[in-house]
Amino acid sequence: MSSSTKYSGSKNEFRTNWASRKESKYNHWTDGKTTNQIQFAFRNHWEIFSEFMNFSEPGDSLEVGCGRGSLSSYFADNGWRVSLLDSSSEVIEIAKRIFQINGHSGQFFSGDANNLPFESDSFDVVFSIGLLEHFEDASTSLNEQWRVLRPGGWVFSYIVPERPQNVQKYFNWVNILLRKTVGKFLSKKSEISKQDIYRNDYSSDVYLPMIETLNPSKVVVTGMYPMPMISHSPEFPFSLLPSPLERFLVMLFKGAIFLRKIVTGRHGWLCSEPMGQAFLIAVQKGDFGENS
Repeated sequence: MSSSTKYSGSKNEFRTNWASRKESKYNHWTDGKTTNQIQFAFRNHWEIFSEFMNFSEPGDSLEVGCGRGSLSSYFADNGWRVSLLDSSSEVIEIAKRIFQINGHSGQFFSGDANNLPFESDSFDVVFSIGLLEHFEDASTSLNEQWRVLRPGGWVFSYIVPERPQNVQKYFNWVNILLRKTVGKFLSKKSEISKQDIYRNDYSSDVYLPMIETLNPSKVVVTGMYPMPMISHSPEFPFSLLPSPLERFLVMLFKGAIFLRKIVTGRHGWLCSEPMGQAFLIAVQKGDFGENS
């Protein structure tokens, strides 16, 4: 367990990255074949979330810290009534444009993850993708997500900690090589450099005591994303490689995930927490309101 904190960057740097870079306009949802490694990742995220959800019909979902709203697009495409919240109005506008391109509808809110502007028991699923690692203390945000969750619903926290010793460590040399070759042709001198952002290095052990205070009916923790992130510029916001290289990576990753499923007997996107690029904490609320 690691309980130390990585102090790097702030909200201002986070917003600068979103506002100044072309990467913020990427669309990571597709209803067809995935054509790049991040589309492939979100497709697998959706498959994992779907395995947990046993609702008889689509309900109401909330994505907290939505960014582009990539996973919310999967919810919307499957008939869910989706709400998306982000602290940045600029990011909300990006999500709106991407939803429009995808032909999806949703409700968009600019607000605080620590003070959600919704009534209690409003949603069947509340989730975040790459949010909680940007908090020194995520307890308030988790409490708020729990408050607006209906009995029987799920909170999904997909957390991407500062973790240099995961699967990525075996492939950093590839990114260094790409930076020195492909990166020279793709990086524009006129672009604003990516700014450092705050990200803690907490393991799930830090979050679980916060979750235990909620008295959940079920808690599942698993590592996710056992593939490397390959790029000439992997820092947030992640930069994609030229399309032919991305398609080649997707082909390789599909084969690897298929083999992992055969070997492990479960979805190949799941892995041990130390190995994965991220980990998922899935928490279910009791059916009878005793945990609200």
